[in-house]
Amino acid sequence: MAVIHAPTPLSGGAHAPLAPMLPPIDLLLVEPQFLLRRTVAAVARDMRLANPQEITSVEAASRLVAIHAFDALFISLDDEGPALELLSRVRTGETRCDPAVPIAVTAAACDTSLALRLKTLEVRRLLLRPFKVKGVLEAISALRAAVPAASTSQASAATPRTVNPS
Repeated sequence: MAVIHAPTPLSGGAHAPLAPMLPPIDLLLVEPQFLLRRTVAAVARDMRLANPQEITSVEAASRLVAIHAFDALFISLDDEGPALELLSRVRTGETRCDPAVPIAVTAAACDTSLALRLKTLEVRRLLLRPFKVKGVLEAISALRAAVPAASTSQASAATPRTVNPS
């Protein structure tokens, strides 16, 4: 993995290593509101946080996770019952996603029973509406940090291969 160097003000132009860049993750973004979905997807792509697959409904997301694995899920709970059922199916291994895939959700409100259900489903982040795009990007960054480097679809292309001369 490449190390990025940046000049430091005290070094007279010498370069100090920064943290290596993480590759973007494959993110399933389920959000029915067009403007929010498009904004989050565009910014996540531009910042190289994720390669989002945009879906407008939980029904469509259910069909997609049956045939495709994602590194992380970001799901709106606007359609709470089906969304929680989808999360349950992911956690029980009934989809192509790893059952331990990092998940974040958005909701208009959260009572105690929903909070307990989300905890049982091991949801990492809950964003309550209204929220700022910055909060969504922080949640996506946290999901990305929770994905093992070897599981990202970009990791194999970014990792240099070495040949053992023996």
